[in-house]
Amino acid sequence: MQEKVRGIVLKTMDFKEKDKLMWIFTEELGKVSVLCKGVRNQKSRMQSLAMPLLLGEFLLYKGKSMHTLNEGAVITTFKGLKEDLTLLTYGSYFLELCDIVSLDSEPDRELYRDLVTALYILESKAMEPEYVARAFELKVIRSSGVSADDGMSQIRVSQGARKACEFLQRTDLQKIHVLNVSKDTIEEIGKLTSFIISASFQRQPKSLMMLKYL
Repeated sequence: MQEKVRGIVLKTMDFKEKDKLMWIFTEELGKVSVLCKGVRNQKSRMQSLAMPLLLGEFLLYKGKSMHTLNEGAVITTFKGLKEDLTLLTYGSYFLELCDIVSLDSEPDRELYRDLVTALYILESKAMEPEYVARAFELKVIRSSGVSADDGMSQIRVSQGARKACEFLQRTDLQKIHVLNVSKDTIEEIGKLTSFIISASFQRQPKSLMMLKYL
């Protein structure tokens, strides 16, 4: 059975001599693993599809254990992120968070939309990446079934940071620019989200470690 889906490539891995495996976070099916036959061959017309941070439409054949890529079309490669190492690091971090919290073949349309929106905002440079990251972390934490209030009960958070967290959790990412948040508050929220992610997620994201060397 063939299925047409829209999604973002979270990660890829070389497989056998000329193939690749990729994991796509899709709007319709959730996270799916996909076999891309022959894409490491330079003559493959689908070579450009098997790369992280690519938003595209994919025609997949559903097999017994995984999907196979039949064809696809690129919507965007988020080129602007790949031209800026700091933005690329944050974009990779967003992908890693979604890979950690998403379950195979379990759709999460809200998280998918938040991921797409966050990547477009990063690329536009309309907001500071740290602010977008804190907002997206709160969306991911909520999607994982964990409450930010649980973290606030274990570490001290100022009233201003509490109100900012409440606003960011309930507000669409496209509209979070209306709230004027200080750098100190963003840093405080970051300590909270880091604590929750460390305490609650089964695997710890590593992408942001790159920022220490930039």
